[in-house]
Amino acid sequence: MQLLISLFMALPSFASIQALDNSTCQDRVERGGSIQVQMRPTGNGDCFVSVSDYKKDSMFYRGYVFAADGNLMVFNSFGTGPVSETTGAREFYTFPRRLKYPSFTWDQEQRVLKVISTTGDEYYFDFESAQLKGQSKAEVYVAPEVAKGNAGGVEIKGYKGLILDAGFKMGSAPTSNPRGKVKFTDEVGKTCELTVGDIFSYREDGDPYVKFSDKNLASYLKKKCSKLKFPTL
Repeated sequence: MQLLISLFMALPSFASIQALDNSTCQDRVERGGSIQVQMRPTGNGDCFVSVSDYKKDSMFYRGYVFAADGNLMVFNSFGTGPVSETTGAREFYTFPRRLKYPSFTWDQEQRVLKVISTTGDEYYFDFESAQLKGQSKAEVYVAPEVAKGNAGGVEIKGYKGLILDAGFKMGSAPTSNPRGKVKFTDEVGKTCELTVGDIFSYREDGDPYVKFSDKNLASYLKKKCSKLKFPTL
């Protein structure tokens, strides 16, 4: 969680508008409208793309992090104080993962930032609000208020693929608790609930990661969640 906080608190002194591809991960920051977007490689070979509002004037805000393992984390800050009481996160994972890294590009004409996840889905962020306004394969609902009681303030419905919802947790990522619940939903709305520990393992630093390749995950879900439809690999 500390890495995620640092992604949103960093305010660099430059801005550029360039497109990135999905084959490289470079440490860089760009700005457009109210959006600050950052790509950052990590020591374990992962790659993050974060989106936040660099014009925010309080510690009440919502930001977004996309990771190479298909993760979308919705990060919330609820003011100043202990991390356990003033931060929270909602996590979604989408499958199958077709690209190596997330990437982004700017659409000046439509006034949106487009983030491409490793599943190839496009997420659209409004220049003025720096908030998620749409997704290429689902309906998204974003609460106007940043509040502890709205589970991160983002819902993804009708996803045309396989999506895992790990829920919302105060103070840390929901997937940090191996006994927590996760829910898979396929493209026709069928669901299956498992535990975090069924799907995730942990690195030495405690960071969770999906312990299956897409092929192995499909095989695992056929046994545990036989009614789910796994997308064609």
